[in-house]
Amino acid sequence: MSTIEKSTVKETRPDGSKIILPEVELTIRNSRTGVEYASEDEARADIDNPDTDTTEEDVARDATLRILKGVDSEGGSG
Repeated sequence: MSTIEKSTVKETRPDGSKIILPEVELTIRNSRTGVEYASEDEARADIDNPDTDTTEEDVARDATLRILKGVDSEGGSG
């Protein structure tokens, strides 16, 4: 399961332009078994569980950043 943090306006610069943080999708999974965790807490519980052999090294965190052009975004070049 992935969690998504929506794009937000962080602040406005003195010139009036906005600093927009991208949408972030985070997926936490066990790279050995392929199981996706619902949260960081669930991954930690698997690592701490003496009945599993999951280690910190088995847990992969994949982040996808989506830079969106929306109503609050600034146009222009680079």
